[in-house]
Amino acid sequence: MWINPEHVVSLVPKVQNDGTHHVLRVEIKLVGAPAFGAWLGRFEFGAAADVRWREFLEDLAEQ
Repeated sequence: MWINPEHVVSLVPKVQNDGTHHVLRVEIKLVGAPAFGAWLGRFEFGAAADVRWREFLEDLAEQ
């Protein structure tokens, strides 16, 4: 998914733990659009979800 970083109002990470895995989603709010969610992955460890979150932010900054 391509997002123009200039249109980002907020990015909120949402992590759910089902007892086995950490599921990482992000709530994205863009200018003039309602918030929506995007799935970023399922991980065995919270640290791996943290790494993916940082990668997502880095990817967005490079757009």
